[in-house]
Amino acid sequence: MERRGFLKRGLLWLMYVSGAAVLAYPAFSFMGFRKITKKRIVFQPDELSGPVCFKEGVYLIGKGADVKALSARCTHLGCIVNYDAVSRNFKCPCHGSIFGPSGRWISGPAGKDLISIPAKTGPGGVVEVELEI
Repeated sequence: MERRGFLKRGLLWLMYVSGAAVLAYPAFSFMGFRKITKKRIVFQPDELSGPVCFKEGVYLIGKGADVKALSARCTHLGCIVNYDAVSRNFKCPCHGSIFGPSGRWISGPAGKDLISIPAKTGPGGVVEVELEI
């Protein structure tokens, strides 16, 4: 093959690849797009019976003005963690990650703490949490 033919074929292939990349970019960028929506969860005073309450993917820990909200999603793969009242820990049923009562990671494949969510205590003991989905 001569040098001129080699350069022509190389430029032709470069144009094909760059054209395919230009056409494929919108499709791949659309597939990676994720719209973040917010969900408002309200805990009524009669729902706050124990030290840990669960509602719609949120754990509420504590009482009164000393309330902390944690996401119920495991930081490993997103499974919903369960609260074990005996050990006072959160346990992931999927891969066995264990989190302490404050949401701190103790063991397992997760490696990160449970996500803390801001909670607002309103009039009459109503607690509002805004969860990003």
